[in-house]
Amino acid sequence: HFDNVGSGYLALLQVATFKGWMDIMYAAIDSRRVEDQPIYEDNLYMYIYFVIFIIFGSFFTLNLFIGVIIDNFNQQKKKNCYQIFCFSSLYFGGQDIFMTEEQKKYYNAMKKLGSKKPQKPIPRPQNKIQGLVFDFVTQQVFDISIMILICLNMVTMMVETDDQSKDTEDVLYWVNFVFIVVFTGEFLLKLFALRHYYFTNGWNVFDVVVVILSIVGKYLAL
Repeated sequence: HFDNVGSGYLALLQVATFKGWMDIMYAAIDSRRVEDQPIYEDNLYMYIYFVIFIIFGSFFTLNLFIGVIIDNFNQQKKKNCYQIFCFSSLYFGGQDIFMTEEQKKYYNAMKKLGSKKPQKPIPRPQNKIQGLVFDFVTQQVFDISIMILICLNMVTMMVETDDQSKDTEDVLYWVNFVFIVVFTGEFLLKLFALRHYYFTNGWNVFDVVVVILSIVGKYLAL
């Protein structure tokens, strides 16, 4: 079921929908190396994988989907209540009867902004070298370039197949190695420029975890 990206996605979609997912799980648990015949429960660690995937890939995603629907419903409810309030003000008096529609939108936007705490910008380092690196890593072009590299890295991982040649495997290995070096360099540059403020952003912490896991995975693959 996981010989390529397409069949892997279909298998995981089947698991997420709970339609015949136990057959896929049992096949994965009985699986061995390539070209080896399956043995009953030879790969028990796959139980952990499927349990984690069902929790995050099915239950968590379903709750997230339901949460988005409820949030949109509440926003629509607030909008309707506001329209009723404006209608009442029009006939029974009120201060916003003298406000245009654009003024009402501006007033509501300012009220929402006033209720939020402003985020403090990260101070620029006093050190000259750190300042130059800070200016470099905080540019939008830098973030866009990293996002493009992440997408390219995903493409290289998706082209891996079970029956690929030795030359293709070697090329993909070194391409992934270059990506790991680049992402590690990004982490070190940002850590050098942002200092301890680097860890105040949740996405930066996520990047650190991904980089560490990538390095560990590359080391274990040797």
